[in-house]
Amino acid sequence: MILASMDMMSWGVGQVVVKRATDRLGAVTMVLLVSVVDGALYFVLFGLLAGPMAVGSWETYAFASASAVTGMVGYILYYEALLRGNVAVVGTISAGSPIITILGAIAFLGETPSAFQAVGIALLVAVVLILSYEPIGEEWRIPVAVALSIGILVLWGVWGLLTKVAVNDPGFDSFHLLAFYGALNFIMGPPYYLWRRKRARPLDPSRRAYATAIVGVLLLIIGIVATTVALSIGDASLVTAVSGSYPVVTAIVAFLFLKEKVTLPRILAIALFVPGIVLVAS
Repeated sequence: MILASMDMMSWGVGQVVVKRATDRLGAVTMVLLVSVVDGALYFVLFGLLAGPMAVGSWETYAFASASAVTGMVGYILYYEALLRGNVAVVGTISAGSPIITILGAIAFLGETPSAFQAVGIALLVAVVLILSYEPIGEEWRIPVAVALSIGILVLWGVWGLLTKVAVNDPGFDSFHLLAFYGALNFIMGPPYYLWRRKRARPLDPSRRAYATAIVGVLLLIIGIVATTVALSIGDASLVTAVSGSYPVVTAIVAFLFLKEKVTLPRILAIALFVPGIVLVAS
């Protein structure tokens, strides 16, 4: 729960930062930065923390590769969506991915949360749905951003399941999976950049914009690594329910620093979040 909460906090703040950077640098440049920065850090962490790999099943490698691919495709769509829509829309809709992970974990992985945990999961899912209601209503004039966000929701929901299956192998831990993340980042990011760069050049390629982008990317990678490790320890349904609650943190940041309007749905969502997180951790 501590690791999942780290993801929730880092993504809650990080997506506000990367939104500002994406508006200035564009989605294509952000994807290239993710490919290089994330990929390099994944390999560094793999080299420092991963033990000997003793995997005897090719299925584990297949699940690990599929996890890395779905995660990176979702990342590409995420920055394309941020460029076209409000962070409240993109971040909140994509945060609904735990719904897919939770249902899949119960149906295919045999996870059975306790009664209290089930209520907590339901409350956290309700939080995301409540937070998504208001911005969706205002942003339907940007259907591309909404469609991309739904695609991210599906991809990241599947990513949670694939990651959990991969790290369930006794000879394959979460730090081994980071090598697959790094490899796919390097493989997928540059070709996407070369394909899209002529049609999407940076709007404000200043040093400050690049610095903002690096800070945001580092915050997001903290969350990704934290959740990957958490999935190797706890149930996917519990971990993703907590980590996927990052729109609550984003809402609080918006209240305090972006001076966004305090609305009744957001207050209700935050009020439900507190008992939800307590019950999930019980």
